Amino acid sequence: MKKEAPGSALTLEGGVLMKHGKLVALSVAVAVILGIFIIGVPSNAVAAEFNWKFQSHHTPGALSTTYVIPPFIDMVREKSGGRLNITLHYAGELVDYLEVFPSLQANMIQISNTSTLFWRGSLNVGWLQAGNLPPFVCRSLEDFEELYYKRGIDRLIGEGLAERDIHFLGSHSVGNTYFWSKKPINTLDDLKGFKVRFFGAMNDTMEHFGASPVMLPHPETYMAIAMGTLDGSGTAWWLYRDLKLYEVCPYFIGPAWQVPQGMELWVSKKAWDALPDDLKKVVEEATVEFNKTFAKVCDEQEKEMFAKSFKEWGTTYIEWGKDDIDRITKEFSLPFLNKIEQEIGSKDPRVAEGIQIIKQFMKDRGYIN
Repeated sequence: MKKEAPGSALTLEGGVLMKHGKLVALSVAVAVILGIFIIGVPSNAVAAEFNWKFQSHHTPGALSTTYVIPPFIDMVREKSGGRLNITLHYAGELVDYLEVFPSLQANMIQISNTSTLFWRGSLNVGWLQAGNLPPFVCRSLEDFEELYYKRGIDRLIGEGLAERDIHFLGSHSVGNTYFWSKKPINTLDDLKGFKVRFFGAMNDTMEHFGASPVMLPHPETYMAIAMGTLDGSGTAWWLYRDLKLYEVCPYFIGPAWQVPQGMELWVSKKAWDALPDDLKKVVEEATVEFNKTFAKVCDEQEKEMFAKSFKEWGTTYIEWGKDDIDRITKEFSLPFLNKIEQEIGSKDPRVAEGIQIIKQFMKDRGYIN
């Protein structure tokens, strides 16, 4: 057995390992640091190749930012193996909602749930957006999916957006559109003088039947109703719940005017074009699940509201009959579509084609003659 030469033994001096009287702590420290580094980093960790900012149209605690967008982000991260990382930013956090369009074009943000409705004045295909359709065009989620996914409305919107440096991932449900009031609104005739906060073609409908639409941001609606500036408001049903509008509007009027109200997923064309094909496929697959999740959550929670919450809130549900629905369709919705076709469709063939598709769809469903 070979013996250690004199002076070669390892000794401990003041807590520091010595050999030949020389410090060997450096070697140990390096080994420890390397060990910590190796242990502290998962073997499957991959640095993100692409980082996207997702500005939502909605605020913290909203249905979309709670139940829909986070799973979408998680799915993209998981299926991309961490190569595409998306961070969620709430409404107004990065830019105002009216700045989302130019910010996507400039690639300042990369993705948003927004709507061509907001820019219909300068973006003609915005007139085809689901939130801009007059009442009772679509009367079920199946109607919406048939019209937008299968009959080509999404295709037309996507073509129009592509010319403006936006990649269109498609339309999705954000819940059914109703309205609510401080006083009973039992028929169309009760709308005369009704001061209401609505949007898009819903404002036009209200005005046509004698109401007085008022433009106001959603967060200001509660106080405006409480102070008497408004008599009621309308939009996707869950804002009635989330903004606690049942405290000032005990009457909830149906049936839904839009089934559903729709929004869209937009992506910066610059960001989209930079993705390799496999990551584009990941985003597209996640979008399908995004659409399904949004529709499912909206449906489940709306049913719970009708079955349980109305009783807790003291809300009275008033449902108009077929005569009022037919009257709105005949007196307003069809003439509104014809007006869009004549005024906007004459300048944009996509809009003309879209309105023809919509009217044929309504005929096929028996909603118009």
